Amino acid sequence: MYEKNAVMTDLESAREYMEALFEQMRDKGVGLYVDGETALPSEAAARSVRENSPYMADYVFGDAGKLEQVRFDRVTEQ
Repeated sequence: MYEKNAVMTDLESAREYMEALFEQMRDKGVGLYVDGETALPSEAAARSVRENSPYMADYVFGDAGKLEQVRFDRVTEQ
């Protein structure tokens, strides 16, 4: 699914890598969400891979322990 020892040299490379990873996840039935809305792998990667990203990932597992959703929600200061 992913290359364990992959080295990212810049944000664009990291974004491309994450987009490919999210594509693989989606192909296996994992739902991707950004701010509560269904998202494409490219959108999830664009929101989550950036300097000082205000997005936090939440991994949702089903009863059998299988990954079902990856949710990215904007984190705001209170």
